[in-house]
This record gives sequence, C-alpha cells and structure tokens, in this order.
Amino acid sequence: MLSKVSYKELAKICGDYELSKSGKKLDLVKRLVEAVPEEELSGKIIEFMGIGKKILEHNTVPTHKILDPEKVKSVTEKFGIKKWQLPKITDRDPIVILLGARPGNVLEITRNSETAGESKYYRLVIRSN
Repeated sequence: MLSKVSYKELAKICGDYELSKSGKKLDLVKRLVEAVPEEELSGKIIEFMGIGKKILEHNTVPTHKILDPEKVKSVTEKFGIKKWQLPKITDRDPIVILLGARPGNVLEITRNSETAGESKYYRLVIRSN
C-alpha cells in the first residue's frame, strides 16, 4: 500500500509522527515501518488516501461498531456461546483498521434489507497470520 502513496504524502505522514521528512521515498518508508505499529500505519495511510470515508459511506457497506465488554457478554449469553465461537474477521480487514479494532474485540454489523428488515451479525476480530 505504501507504494501507492506519493513522496509528498509520505513526508506529511512522517511529519505527523515527528519523523524526519528528508531523504528518498525508500528512506521515508523505512522510517515509518520502523517507528509506527503496522495496524496504525495502515489505518493512517487508508485515512490519508481518503479510502476510509469512501468505504464507510458506501451504500453497500453495512454499519459496523465495536462492542463494549458488557454488550459482548450479553450477546454470548443470548446465543449460549463463548466469544471464541463467534464468526471471525481479521485485523487486516479495511473496516477493522478504520474502526481501530484490535484482536479480541467483537464487531456488531447491522445490515438493512427490504425483505428482512434490520439484521445484526457479530464477528470476533482475530490476528491475521
């Protein structure tokens, strides 16, 4: 993803993290990769490129939100399951990155349909390999 970001944009991101903005594009990439956690950097790049807003506001993308621990307990009790038995979503999913969700978080996904109305789905965020 860094290859699609211009030198000027990389320099701006470096500046946001108070890293040196000088050198070649490869130098900026190395600085960012060494200094910023991967999930945070991915989120920053997606945000910077304006992809995030496009994804979240697209009419086919359902509403996603991170559940608090009390709500997770309520959901698992309702369905008679353990948290680890929920369907999974990886921490590399663009929505997960945009929301800032971490492995172990549970997302509530609300889908609307003309025939079924509102449906809620739950996904456990897991670390990708």
